[in-house]
Amino acid sequence: MIKSWIFELPSIDVDLKEPATGPAYDWFLREWDQAEALNFEGVFLSEHHLPNYLSQSPNILLAAMAMRTSRLRMGVMALTAPMYHPSRLAEEIAMLDHLSKGRLEIGLARGANPIEVGLIGMPAQEMQPRLLEALDIVEGALTTNGPFNYDGQFYKCKNLVVPRTLQQPLPPRWWPTATPESATMAARRGYKTCAAFLSADRIAENFDVYRAAAAAAGRVVGPDDLGIRRIVIINEDGDKARSHIKDAFRSFGPIEALPAWFSSDEVVAGTPDEVALALIDQCERTGAGHLLIYGGWPLSRPVFEHTVELYGREVLPRLLNHSLRGRDIAEPERSVG
Repeated sequence: MIKSWIFELPSIDVDLKEPATGPAYDWFLREWDQAEALNFEGVFLSEHHLPNYLSQSPNILLAAMAMRTSRLRMGVMALTAPMYHPSRLAEEIAMLDHLSKGRLEIGLARGANPIEVGLIGMPAQEMQPRLLEALDIVEGALTTNGPFNYDGQFYKCKNLVVPRTLQQPLPPRWWPTATPESATMAARRGYKTCAAFLSADRIAENFDVYRAAAAAAGRVVGPDDLGIRRIVIINEDGDKARSHIKDAFRSFGPIEALPAWFSSDEVVAGTPDEVALALIDQCERTGAGHLLIYGGWPLSRPVFEHTVELYGREVLPRLLNHSLRGRDIAEPERSVG
């Protein structure tokens, strides 16, 4: 089984001559309704604090999503933990898990771009140590019975009381992985992990590190603990789908190839059959049981709308019904209530 998600970077459509924020949110909300109707597993948002992005506070969007959907799982891949006081993160996570009736997925990270934390005067060297303190506070506050106290270098909490999440002991937790070191950290802390940009072979190497670190920590992990993220473009005419690859990166200016930090595996374009076979191959090579496709960015909205319709009708069912080779480790049971 390979579960399909949409990975969303809500942003202004660069094709619009007069960008408008309100209609952009309306478009994304309608697309998430469509994702539920097409039986996607869920939607992951991103968080960015840069021009043209519309997910500076993704938890607000998750609350809106929770109110208009009933089955779709939802989360952020990932909240930029150093941008918040961790007590606030813990409180909002608890609230969102109840508002969504137990459909929340937690993603926390240090942030990928030092420019963004620099906007609030935070030195780049503080990103990682702040993240580690935030993880301790969020996990501790959500699982401690009674007041929670913490005295760290960057954050302090005294008599913090946070509602328990609906999913016990915690909602599923995710950690983006790009290096063996991040894979090891995710495994040791009991997080699922997702990777992008790298080739399937490089991701497989990092996932091997993740499996080994999890085993050393006494955890057995399988496909449901692993995800890969790809840009997918689908059209009934495979050549037409592939012709949209350059257009997808129009916000970077004129290009003749993919951005330098993208592997050749990053963009999967073609007919529904070609795309399904390519995605299954990458999931087999990495052992990933989750496949995240990019949402409105970097594709134009018409191209994405057509892609997601064909994906939902013709690709998603094939992935869902595919049995990954090897021993598929059952997902640990989550209790609700």
